[in-house]
Amino acid sequence: MGAAPMTKAAALHGFFSSFGMTAYAAASVPEDAELPYLTYELITSAWDGGEVGMTVNLWFYTESEKIPNGKAEELSRGIGLGGKILPCDGGYIWLKRGAPWCQSLRDEASPNIKRRYLNVTAEYLTKN
Repeated sequence: MGAAPMTKAAALHGFFSSFGMTAYAAASVPEDAELPYLTYELITSAWDGGEVGMTVNLWFYTESEKIPNGKAEELSRGIGLGGKILPCDGGYIWLKRGAPWCQSLRDEASPNIKRRYLNVTAEYLTKN
């Protein structure tokens, strides 16, 4: 028996959840979410849609820059130089690192809330 079909949304969520942080679609972060966590824009397309830009944000509560920088590097390695192919219903999603890859941001509420703003592109090699 083959694997169960996986929607584009499920494929993206599975990938972003594989980095040891709770992952949320940016529009679905619960009020009681606890740091650290990752948010990603859920933007989909199809074969003839070209590359789609999306952002991923890594959120931490820490005094250290080492932890957020290390997690951004881990995500970069996870995508790799040639990108990462995610199987999904009707084809594949080809994730690639965008440019610039990573920007370091601090939250106005606290100097200990650190954010890494990552640019990712996705090419949807799917029928629909």
